[in-house]
Amino acid sequence: MTSHDDRVVQPALETDVLVVGASLAGCATAIHLRGLGHRVTVVDKRSLTDDHYKQLCSHFVQPHAVPLLDALGLDHLRGREHGIATKAVFVTSGGVIDPPGTGYDPDRPDSYALNLERRVVDPQVRARAREVGAELLDETGVDEVRQGGDGWDVTLRQGGARRQVRARLVVAADGRRSRVAGLLGNEAEVRPNQRAAVFAYFRGIDAPAGDRSVFVRTEGDLACLYPLVDGRTALVLFAEHERVQDWRGEERARELVRYFARLDAVPDMSGAVLDSPVLGFTDYPNQVRSTVAGGVPFVGDAALSLDPMSGTGCGFALLSADLLRRAFEGRSLGPDDVAAALADYAAGHAAEIRPHVDGICADSLVGRNQESERRMFEAVCADDDLARLYLDVTGRLAQPARFQRALLTHLMAGRSRAASLASA
Repeated sequence: MTSHDDRVVQPALETDVLVVGASLAGCATAIHLRGLGHRVTVVDKRSLTDDHYKQLCSHFVQPHAVPLLDALGLDHLRGREHGIATKAVFVTSGGVIDPPGTGYDPDRPDSYALNLERRVVDPQVRARAREVGAELLDETGVDEVRQGGDGWDVTLRQGGARRQVRARLVVAADGRRSRVAGLLGNEAEVRPNQRAAVFAYFRGIDAPAGDRSVFVRTEGDLACLYPLVDGRTALVLFAEHERVQDWRGEERARELVRYFARLDAVPDMSGAVLDSPVLGFTDYPNQVRSTVAGGVPFVGDAALSLDPMSGTGCGFALLSADLLRRAFEGRSLGPDDVAAALADYAAGHAAEIRPHVDGICADSLVGRNQESERRMFEAVCADDDLARLYLDVTGRLAQPARFQRALLTHLMAGRSRAASLASA
């Protein structure tokens, strides 16, 4: 596939690794691969000024991913001037899930999630990529990707002109609408998401005790409140389309505040003042692509773009970049080593990230049995160990299968006790 303009910008560019996409996953990948000694070039079709960042994001970096900031040289983002250390509390039909302790792990007070806005982290991760020596080219798209010899020939588009690049490895980090996926035929498996979202920042809302992030599940909806730096609060509602389809214009912010004001578990909304445009979506299906296609690894949303209600976007972006680092550590960019590294990356992604996909996609459906869900949450709320494990699964610190086994054991034990009492 080519552009309409055949001019070529000289000289052609040679690099070890070409990363397509300069958002969180792409820049994290660039930092890691520079750390392994490779020349890295990152291209992005957008302008990469400090006022450019991902807009629609809950900013909830789950606890499994917070330590990954340290390996990127971004540990300062844990400081309170940048982000808010937090822990999730779930208010459900079966009770409140908030096991004891300030962190997710009772033996580690620093095992927390981090409310970190993209207006903060996106410019910082790009600056860090440049600092370690990666070259970032903005307003640069990809026209063509061809594998040849022991590497890749890539045609870039810069304005009205074209530029040739020779790279030994190409990494696709160009999001859910991945251009690289289209060029390589890596089609996404699409799974439905039956909720819409409404999202905005406010001032004048007190932070919950302990800077908790509050998640209220009610009538198939999920209402999320995130305390942020500088006295701001993000309110995010994931709801059935019919519930929010008539919220339009300036009324959207008022309806969002009214919705939260009816919830007992959140702070007082009477002083809430809108501090941003109201954002959202009505159609955001889950997308799952092959992690490696045609010799190209896919990271972040280019590989896996799930319902934002799951809060996994930032965490999976950081984790996929780290998995790629681990796969290439101690290896060259020769063809045999690249093939082995890509196999290891695909296996790591399948082991650490993919087990969460089915549960997240199932939670995107609104027709779930509410009575079964209530019984599950009652069981979780009645057992501190089960509550802690549920919190770990939602923070991606534990695999869903582990929670499902523990829940089944708990429910079966309860039935056995009930049967014994009935026969006594």
